Amino acid sequence: AAVDAVNTFHPYFYADKLDLGNMKDPLKKSTVLGFVSNFGQIPKQLFSKPHPPRSGHKSSVAKEITITVPFFYRLDKLKPSIQPLKPVGCIICGEKELLTVEKNRLLMPPLWNIFFAWGFPDNTCAFGTYGSEKPQNITVCESLTKWGECLCAVCPCPSTLITAGTSAALCIWDVSFSKDKLQHMGLKQVLYGHTDAVTCLAASEAYNVIVSGSRDRSCILWDLEELSYITQLPGHGGSLTALAINELTGEIASSTGPCLYLWTMKGQLLSWFDMGFGAERAILCCCFMQKHEWDPRNVLVTGCSDGIVRVRGRGFAFSGHVTRGRPVSPLKVAALFITVQLH
Repeated sequence: AAVDAVNTFHPYFYADKLDLGNMKDPLKKSTVLGFVSNFGQIPKQLFSKPHPPRSGHKSSVAKEITITVPFFYRLDKLKPSIQPLKPVGCIICGEKELLTVEKNRLLMPPLWNIFFAWGFPDNTCAFGTYGSEKPQNITVCESLTKWGECLCAVCPCPSTLITAGTSAALCIWDVSFSKDKLQHMGLKQVLYGHTDAVTCLAASEAYNVIVSGSRDRSCILWDLEELSYITQLPGHGGSLTALAINELTGEIASSTGPCLYLWTMKGQLLSWFDMGFGAERAILCCCFMQKHEWDPRNVLVTGCSDGIVRVRGRGFAFSGHVTRGRPVSPLKVAALFITVQLH
C-alpha cells in the first residue's frame, strides 16, 4: 500500500536494499554513503501486526486491545507487604509492581531472577536465584577479593557486571550463566578516575554509558563500549549515594543523602529537591518508571535507609512514600507497599 501511494523512501535508505560491495562506480558509492551518513537508514518494516486504531475509532480490533495501567496511576490499589526490608538496596520498576531487595544485593536482567550479593567480611561475592521466598542455588565467588571492599554494583546487560568500592576503581566483569548458575566471571578492564571510594553506580546499554558516584563528590560518565572517560556531572555538595539513568530520555538522577538531582547527559541540571530527612534517611537507590516517554505522570522511585520506598513525579513536582518494601521473588507480582501519602 505504501508503494502504491508513493509513500516510500529511496531504495538506498533501506538497510536490506543497500549493497555497497557491488557498486563499481566510486563516485556513486561515495554519493550514496554521503546520503546515508546524513539521513541514516530505516528498516523495511516497523510493525508485523496491524497497527492499533486511533482512540475514538470503534472497531472489533479496538475491543481486543488490552491496556496495562502502570502501578502509579492507582496508588490506592497497591497490595500490602508481609515483611519489612531495611535498608532498601535495589529497585526494579515493572508496569504493575516494584521489585526490591535489601542493601548489597542486585537483581540481574533480563528476568530479574538472579541476584548478585556482596559486602561479606572476606570480600567475596555470591550469585543466587530467587525461586521461592528463600534464596536458592547460591554460588560463592572470590573475584572481588583483590579489590578491597565492594560498595556498589550494576548490571547493564546479562553478560556484563560492574563493581566498585573502596579501591576507587570500577571493575568491568564478563559473566555468563547456564541454567541460572554462574559459569564464568572474568575481569575485562579497570577504570580509574575517582580519588575516594565509589559508592554508587548506574549504567545504560541504550545510551552506552556508565555513571559512577564517589565519596570525593565527583560523578563521572564513562563510555560503556569503549570503557573510557567522557565527562563529569558538576555541583554535588556531598558524597553520592544513588544513581539512575532513564532508558527513554537519557536523564540521570543522582543523590547526595536526602538531596535528589536530575541531569541531562551533557551535565545540565534540570531540577533538584531536598527531601529534608537528614543523613539517617539517605537515598540508597532510585529507579525511573519508563513505560512511555511522553507520559508526564512517569515517576522516579527511591529507596531509603529507613526502609521506605518513595515515589516522585518527573521534575519532582509531586511526592509520595510507601512503607516497608520486602524481599520478594521476582517471579511473583505482589506490589511492595502498605500505605501511600501524597504531599
